[in-house]
Amino acid sequence: MTARAAVKRLDFFIVGTQKGGTTALSAKLARHPAICCAKPKELHVFDDERRDWTSGDIPDLSAHFPAASDHRLWGEATPIYMYWPQAIERVARYNPEAKIIVSLRHPAYRALSHWKMEFVRRTEELSFAEAISERGRARVRAAPQVFSYVERGFYAPQIARLLAHFPRQSIFFCRMEDLYQEEAAVLQALAGFLGADGAFPDDLGPKRVVPVETSGLAVDATAELSWLSSLFHDDIRETARLTGLNLGAWTDGTYDETYLTQDLPMAPKRVFSA
Repeated sequence: MTARAAVKRLDFFIVGTQKGGTTALSAKLARHPAICCAKPKELHVFDDERRDWTSGDIPDLSAHFPAASDHRLWGEATPIYMYWPQAIERVARYNPEAKIIVSLRHPAYRALSHWKMEFVRRTEELSFAEAISERGRARVRAAPQVFSYVERGFYAPQIARLLAHFPRQSIFFCRMEDLYQEEAAVLQALAGFLGADGAFPDDLGPKRVVPVETSGLAVDATAELSWLSSLFHDDIRETARLTGLNLGAWTDGTYDETYLTQDLPMAPKRVFSA
């Protein structure tokens, strides 16, 4: 009987957060000569509740890397993995030596961006204020993938779960603003973290890549963003403690994401953490 060939397992996972720059990050990592990212971007394997996760079978994901050499680093980006209750445990069973990448965004602005995406997709009919109200949040039980605007922003419990299944040295944390303002430095740090030999090309493409264009949806959410920032305040502080990221700008009451469209750097710099 011919021995069954061993299944090549993915080397790294970008697990979150949704609306935290993961699309651009995956696209840029794929430009490195030693790295191959899955196609399509989001495989949604380890959050798939239709699978029999008690069987012990190892998912064979090689079909998503048709032109990749076994000697390249394979990875995929499914942002819901960090939020989905059993996904990280399944990833750890699949490959306990995998490297994990987490890009975080200010949770209030993440919620607004998430809502805009769902509104443009027409999976959401409520206003942003209604969607984050008690009534709006109650819908998360029926459709956690869609209506988790607020719930996904409580990062600390999600990160604690990550740390329960992977050693700290196997996790790379950064902020979305780092990806935008210090792209080259973050990518260089990531290449070292992954152990990828070689260099990125000079042309890395646009800094921001959005799967759903929402720029035409203008919303005055000043009051809602302020309320959410207060709601997330303690969680942000715990997230900073767990990750080592400097998140002081997220809690000082003056944070405004509009600076991401400007060329001026924002202090403090280089706060990503591996």
